[in-house]
Amino acid sequence: MRSCFPYLILIILCLWCVTSPAEEQRISGVIKDASTGQPLKGANIYLSASMIGTVSDGDGFFTLSMKQLNPSDSLSISFMGYKQYKIPIGAIKDNLQIRLEPVSLEYGDEIIIRAEREHIIRHDIPQSTTKIELAEIERYGSSEISDILKPLPAVRIEGNDLDGRRIQIRGSNSDEVNVYLDGVLINNLRFDNSADLSIVPVENIDNLEILKGGNSTFLGNGAFGGVVNISTRQPKKSSLFFKGKVGSFETEYLLGSVSLLFWKKIGLSYFGQLNSFSPEIEYFPGEKYSDKTSNQQISTKRQNHLLTLNYFTQKGQYLGRFISYFTDYQKPFWKNNYKNFLTILSYTGDIFGSKDFSFNINHFYTHNQVIRQPDDNTEYTNLYQSNRLNFNIAKKYSYRRADIQLYGEYFHDDLSNDAMITGTNFKSTLSDEFFYDNKAAVSAVFAFSDQPESLPNLSWKTYIGLRGDAVASGHQDVSPTFGAKMEYRSHPWEISPFLNYGKNVKYPTLIENAYIRDVYSVNSTDTSAGGLKPEYSNSAELGLEISYNANNSTLDQLSLSFEIFSRTSYNKLLNRPFDNELVFIQIGQNVTRGFEASLKFTELWRRIFLTFSMMDLHISNPLLYSFKPEKNISCNLNYVSPFRLYLNSTLFYEGQSTAWYVDIENQLQTEIIDPFYDMDLSLGIKVPIRSLEIDLQFAGYNIFDNSGFTYYYLKKRYLQVSLSFRI
Repeated sequence: MRSCFPYLILIILCLWCVTSPAEEQRISGVIKDASTGQPLKGANIYLSASMIGTVSDGDGFFTLSMKQLNPSDSLSISFMGYKQYKIPIGAIKDNLQIRLEPVSLEYGDEIIIRAEREHIIRHDIPQSTTKIELAEIERYGSSEISDILKPLPAVRIEGNDLDGRRIQIRGSNSDEVNVYLDGVLINNLRFDNSADLSIVPVENIDNLEILKGGNSTFLGNGAFGGVVNISTRQPKKSSLFFKGKVGSFETEYLLGSVSLLFWKKIGLSYFGQLNSFSPEIEYFPGEKYSDKTSNQQISTKRQNHLLTLNYFTQKGQYLGRFISYFTDYQKPFWKNNYKNFLTILSYTGDIFGSKDFSFNINHFYTHNQVIRQPDDNTEYTNLYQSNRLNFNIAKKYSYRRADIQLYGEYFHDDLSNDAMITGTNFKSTLSDEFFYDNKAAVSAVFAFSDQPESLPNLSWKTYIGLRGDAVASGHQDVSPTFGAKMEYRSHPWEISPFLNYGKNVKYPTLIENAYIRDVYSVNSTDTSAGGLKPEYSNSAELGLEISYNANNSTLDQLSLSFEIFSRTSYNKLLNRPFDNELVFIQIGQNVTRGFEASLKFTELWRRIFLTFSMMDLHISNPLLYSFKPEKNISCNLNYVSPFRLYLNSTLFYEGQSTAWYVDIENQLQTEIIDPFYDMDLSLGIKVPIRSLEIDLQFAGYNIFDNSGFTYYYLKKRYLQVSLSFRI
């Protein structure tokens, strides 16, 4: 009996080990948006083989508990509006941090709101792209769009509150960057066909997307520098916002917005801003070539209004929008009154049971009057009135590993140009002209992807794009593009090399043709505006993007990018002042080459965001691209304290550039502008009081005033204080 006792004890121990609960094993981590770093609440997390799952909490955290891990199992994460993420059990580490990439969605109210932001084009040629989401915009705490864009490599902001803010990319002119507001081109809101980014204040922006280079098949017609896509905020709840700002040059700035949401399906919002200032120096675009002197008699007033109506259904989103933009510029012997009205109707969603449709129609009207008084007895009046009707439609098809994106658009433009001179005893008509042009374009991008089974961390995609343009003035052009992108992911690394090459065409605007005829024509004309030839460009880009997802308390993410680019432009227009007019001369070609690089640290010690960027540029013909620095270097520091204090600072350096102007004897002069450095700085605090948030901010731009103000594009010190209220 005693000899059996040890065996009995052994059997009891074995039974206890088998029947008693084993120590639980856990998997924990956090789910974030790959673009913004914001935590995602409600993401589905489950083990594919074990069929055990959970959801992330309000901070994106999750915990999975199980008795035993299956080595062949994998963890899957899915969330509406994002790509599904999978990771083998063997690759999981403690405190797992996963970033989900957003994708466009097709149905449902919440989905449609996101799709409206993304619907423009989803499968264009791969190129250097930077996307700034709402969370990052709010972190900057700024009311100036230049605060957000200036840290980006190869991006430069011209002007300031005095004459608006226009963007140039990789040494381009500002009229070579297409800017879209919720899918509508807004370049023609300005007389010089460049977009004024100050029309849409930071407080009304949901996200910004910057596409660099001239090879965007769908949105980049004529955009040799690149494309900016601005998506405004969609009303998710009723809210009220008001802001006042005062600053240098007697600036007074008021803006406000109100959003109302009815039955979670109808959103109505209004935004408006008023701005007046006395710039003291000549900041009007047509005067940018002359030396600047102080002029206390200059005054400028601007205002714009934006009314939006959204209607969400289970099948799509309807959008109606009305935009008005006014500028009143006055100085001795010169007045300019500029009025713009833009009406937009669009739909995104299903049509007759077919998914992934985008439809847009918009009408633009402008009334621009310039009055010049060279002496007390003579007055020269020029009135331009234009209409533009634009219709576009987009459709996406997917089949296995192939995607096809189709895009078609039609433009009708007309412009009347009336010029007369009035004296003490006479009145004479100089021109009474009517211009029109019709343009149609069809484009497509075919994308093919693959992922080798033997290399599960590696994927690649190739793109072939084709755009055809035809205009009534007699030009037809076909612009091919192609590109490829490879992605390698092995936690915590993500590496993506890419390349592209393509052609682009830029058709002269009716305003440009009208300016030509101001000099030569004195008779009534009905024309399709065939005076100027199209401009062309060939461009190429080779880039590499690397990110390291550290996901710890010291560093969340490290991002590195590097691009080499080249662009050759043909039939480029050279414009210079001549007897108070702009004469356009097409003098040939220019080659722009360069490289850009950036290094970004996200959430250093959870509070600091640090970005270094630089660009080296070579322009063969500075007469065509004047005031473009050969080097740009910037360092941006953004800090957010636990007490809602924030600081944003950008120290930047601009290298040597070339200026040219016409002297008093009407002779062309060129001059080298010396390199300089300067600094932008903004400090603020946000104070929440129940449902009310108060934001007080002080900002200084070009605070060292190192460049002076001899030439138009250079910087001048500008200080401002703002106070805002949001409910």
